[in-house]
Amino acid sequence: RAEALGRQYHKQYGNCAQCAIAALQDAMPFAPDSGLIFLAGSCLHGGATKTGNANCGAFTGGGIVIGCLCGRPRERFADRNAGALSARLMNEVAARFEQTYGSVLCRDVRAKVGGSCSGVVRRAAGWTTEAILKQFAKT
Repeated sequence: RAEALGRQYHKQYGNCAQCAIAALQDAMPFAPDSGLIFLAGSCLHGGATKTGNANCGAFTGGGIVIGCLCGRPRERFADRNAGALSARLMNEVAARFEQTYGSVLCRDVRAKVGGSCSGVVRRAAGWTTEAILKQFAKT
């Protein structure tokens, strides 16, 4: 479901980061549904800069949701290992980006897909969902 929503939202609204966040929020009932999380993605599309030299917005949007689910909370700020799970899940998603696009950088991903990013948002939402569900299905 996250994949279909990611593609649909990107085609309809644009902003790959916010579309990935919205797709994950809408597809996973346990994902944090705060408007602030969605708002945080508003400046992260297109590699967050006109140069595209930063991470793909869909990748970053997925990271925001991963961080909200299992990242290091402020009350554990001093514990450098408290974010280990979120880092591991992001590395899983990054590996999928690397396999498919050769990079997580916006400009590289866009070049690989000819500037058509709806499929990228679809895949990013799917890969993020898979990483999260795989982790939380284990116990």
